[in-house]
Amino acid sequence: MTATRPRAIPAADPPAPPATPVAPRRTLRPTRATWPVWAITAGMPLAFLLGVHGIVWPIVAFALAGRVLFHRETRYPWSTIPLMIFVCWIPLSFSMTKPSSLPIFTYRFSLFLGCLAAAVWVANVSEERVPTQRIVDWLAALWICTIAFGYLAQVMPHLDMGSPFTTLMGPIGRINFLARISDWHLADNQDFLDHAFSRPAAPWAAANSWGAAVGILTPFFVRSWLIDVDRRRRKIGLVLLAASIIPILTSANRGLWIGLIVGLVYYAARKALRGRFGALAVLFGAIGVVGILLVATPAGSLVQSRLGGSGDSNEARSELYVDSWKGAVDSPLVGNGVPRETNYYKNSPPVGTHGLLWYLMFIHGFVGLALFLTWLGIETFRSGLVRTPLGWWAHLSIVITVVELPYYGLLPHIIVLGLAVGIAHRESRRAVPAAAA
Repeated sequence: MTATRPRAIPAADPPAPPATPVAPRRTLRPTRATWPVWAITAGMPLAFLLGVHGIVWPIVAFALAGRVLFHRETRYPWSTIPLMIFVCWIPLSFSMTKPSSLPIFTYRFSLFLGCLAAAVWVANVSEERVPTQRIVDWLAALWICTIAFGYLAQVMPHLDMGSPFTTLMGPIGRINFLARISDWHLADNQDFLDHAFSRPAAPWAAANSWGAAVGILTPFFVRSWLIDVDRRRRKIGLVLLAASIIPILTSANRGLWIGLIVGLVYYAARKALRGRFGALAVLFGAIGVVGILLVATPAGSLVQSRLGGSGDSNEARSELYVDSWKGAVDSPLVGNGVPRETNYYKNSPPVGTHGLLWYLMFIHGFVGLALFLTWLGIETFRSGLVRTPLGWWAHLSIVITVVELPYYGLLPHIIVLGLAVGIAHRESRRAVPAAAA
């Protein structure tokens, strides 16, 4: 009997290496899934041209809220519980107002609802349907749009006219609040000491809103145009960043300057603690460039005047803050519902404005303030633990928002804050965290 040789067992094929995720194609075109984000970011130039740049925010808010509420598999991150309670608390403040205030009250309520909906929706929607990088790119596009309008405001500072939307609405379009958020208004023209200058406002409602937006959106621009991109895109990004310095300085937005400085110092400190000192070089380089511009251009005298001669502005703000505190003490649970007119001087701002912190305190009481700050504190801490590149820049945007909280109203900016929080939640779930870039 002939012995048979054992058949050789073929070696098992080595396991295939994990597929490298393909970066989404950069595009400014919306899809059925992404149109709400596009409408308030990359689509903002079109919205301004039509005159719906103020109306689009509540539309997006209710659209995202509908997607969240009517999707059976929606999961609410535990950290959003204080914000959910706050959104449910807001209607109680209407008991302190007149029925005629319902439209404005509903508009502002929709923005907080949109903040919650944006955070939950981005945290739940799949990466395939709505790539995180695309959201970041579109937020960067909104930054570019805002800076471009900063230059346009210097070319046509006195353009202030009805938009196609307000014209179409007829007498309704002349209602003060609707006109303020829908008209073609490029700049706030102000006299300051011996200077008359134009502060960019579009595509936002006012100059302070313009400054708040630039601060919150800057981290997304840096991530989209300067980090992990090809050489050509980085060169364009550097040109755009350099071009932004002039409108940022001439906007006379002290709050914006503070936000960017704190954000840059925080960024450099976090990197230095991890043994990466390149960010410190960026910090000192930025200080040097700004210093040269302040010495070599007319922006220096404007900035110096703004910093040295702002006593009246500071005094007015102090009055607002004191009255906001007193009003909140008078109605500590549900607040006062709407801002209250003042007579500090001609056209002085209402109590409950000039800072989201004071708005929450005066409008929704100490309970509403505590709920919102609790949520924001949790999200700031959680996002700081994320170690992915996209998560880090979303965290930096949240940090700048916290810095701006006392002196900018941040309405409708809080929907952008919701997008940043949603990105941080999505990035925290990635299986293999990367070093923050």
